Amino acid sequence: MSKKVGLIGFGTIGKYLFDQLSNDGVVFSFVYDPFFIANQPEGKDPAIFISSPEVMLQRCSEGVDLVIEAATSQAVVDFGPKILQYTDMVVFSSTALADPDFQQQIESQSQAYGTKFVVPHGAILGLDGLFDGREVLENVTITTTKRPLNLGRTDTSRTTLYEGPTRGACKAFPRNVNVHAGIALAGLGFDKTISKIVSDPESPGNSHLIEIRAKGCWFKIEVMSDPGSGVTGAYTPVSALSTIRRLLFTSGIVIA
Repeated sequence: MSKKVGLIGFGTIGKYLFDQLSNDGVVFSFVYDPFFIANQPEGKDPAIFISSPEVMLQRCSEGVDLVIEAATSQAVVDFGPKILQYTDMVVFSSTALADPDFQQQIESQSQAYGTKFVVPHGAILGLDGLFDGREVLENVTITTTKRPLNLGRTDTSRTTLYEGPTRGACKAFPRNVNVHAGIALAGLGFDKTISKIVSDPESPGNSHLIEIRAKGCWFKIEVMSDPGSGVTGAYTPVSALSTIRRLLFTSGIVIA
């Protein structure tokens, strides 16, 4: 039986997921993005592509297996609590959870309706190991280095833009530090996790360095991904697709 999903956002990640999941036989109940209507793919049912939040929520109420957010943290805030009344949701703009009141709202809605709010690993590795060892964690630091263009800046030399608790980084750079939000949620939380954001014109791409110290052990993970001229690195859409496929089609041997 075909899986039915909804998609919010039609940028780099959204377009990639739409194309690949369509090839998997996934049925799209809707693709919501108020800005993309003129760029919808040729040969697809135009009724799928909507710009009305009311229509989107109506289609959620009619039954979908999963809603995928690949837009902005504001979209998560606007629609997350409502969507959880009907179905599970996976979000790539996890900086929305840096607001403690919103995080509590999501937890309450999920419990009330028996639905899941999934935060994928996205551009990085190691969230599973971090989560599994959270009881013995002592400190967690993540340093993200990007080219100035990818941060919306014009710096001509290496510049540290932020260093401090992850909650502040999420508020200052909501489109650039979703990986930091994931690290915080999996580990020590938004106030005890330390974020560092660096603009470097010599950077070969988006670099994320995760340094973890725990009782009796330590970890260091570094991921580099080419972002082209945008915010999203080359690895993120690929990992996003694998996450969605696991959520929709898991059976047999599972790597979690």
